[in-house]
Amino acid sequence: MSRLSKRLIIPVFLLLVVVLVLFLESLTTSGAQYKTHIIDTLSHMGTQDETSLPIVQQVPKPALKEPLATPIEAKEETELVLDPCTVINPNNHAFIDLRGLLVLEEKKPHPWPARGYDSGLNFTLGICANPWKKVADVTEITDNVNVTSVGAYYMDPKTEKYVSIGEYSTTPKFRGRKLTLTYQNGSYCENLVNSKTGQRLRKSTIITFTCDREMMAKASISYIGSSNDCSYYFEVRSHHACPTAAKSDNLAVIWIFLLILLAALFVYFSGGILYKQMKRNLPKF
Repeated sequence: MSRLSKRLIIPVFLLLVVVLVLFLESLTTSGAQYKTHIIDTLSHMGTQDETSLPIVQQVPKPALKEPLATPIEAKEETELVLDPCTVINPNNHAFIDLRGLLVLEEKKPHPWPARGYDSGLNFTLGICANPWKKVADVTEITDNVNVTSVGAYYMDPKTEKYVSIGEYSTTPKFRGRKLTLTYQNGSYCENLVNSKTGQRLRKSTIITFTCDREMMAKASISYIGSSNDCSYYFEVRSHHACPTAAKSDNLAVIWIFLLILLAALFVYFSGGILYKQMKRNLPKF
């Protein structure tokens, strides 16, 4: 009997640890919705059972003035609120943090240069930020765009004025499997108008990010090309575009470790107590 109890302790312990790890892994990968559900469940464990409550006469509820939210709207309300310049890949739920490309120098974003060899232009980009270090000194810019919101620009060699190719954005998005950052509402495009509204089109920029873990530098930015000198395309290769762990998940990892440790201690001591109790109850010959 004592040998049987010893043999059962280790399998029971391993089974409990495996079940606990799988449960916590599903909890962390499912996001904040699972966490909120578990917390709500635990908070209501001490409430009374519905069968023990007194019977109350039901009163018909008044009609709602507004329709209930559709499932899509309800899903949008429960989506995670991410920090600027961060994103979660909808394909594999990986967390990507592009804030390392801001390259803050004296609390100011660093401009990223990109040479357009076939266009003869030298571009300057800011990742999720304005690339100008001293906005007050920039006055010669076309079409009276907002200087503080410019995300990328170049200098026109003909007019010697800065041309905005889009306002910066802090919300990177996935287009299929490609991570992109889109800047819009730049300076006006030459001789291009919207066929429906008749208004002049503005320059825009699309930046694609490629994960490169072997790159020693922070990033490498390449000019891909342009469409009608109105839309500009760049590629950024960087290890900052690779999946990483969210800072908010560090606390979850600590809790997982503590729970596993507590489970191991519980199994160890309970198994020891059970073994001693069974040993005492064994008949003596």
